[in-house]
Amino acid sequence: MSTIKSALKFSGGLILALVSQYTLADNSYQLPPSKLQMENCERESLALHSGTVEQERVFNKQNHFEVRHEIQADDGTEWSVLCDLATGKIIGEQKMLGDSK
Repeated sequence: MSTIKSALKFSGGLILALVSQYTLADNSYQLPPSKLQMENCERESLALHSGTVEQERVFNKQNHFEVRHEIQADDGTEWSVLCDLATGKIIGEQKMLGDSK
């Protein structure tokens, strides 16, 4: 009987080790490291155009992530600001049409 318990304990530990190894190797459910720059991108966008972020969209272009912030600026204008999530730097900005200023 103790042989069976030992065998089960060993095989259970082996299964646990294999499952743990597989789980650590499978990062398909983890955010890409570049998404750690989300806050920096928002900070940089608002530094360019102080106001309120109305919308935030993340784009994946062949595993290169970018975020677009649509900002309602304090002066009443609307801006679209594109930021590289790998670096946290602004790629481009565009004033939205329809603003009188």
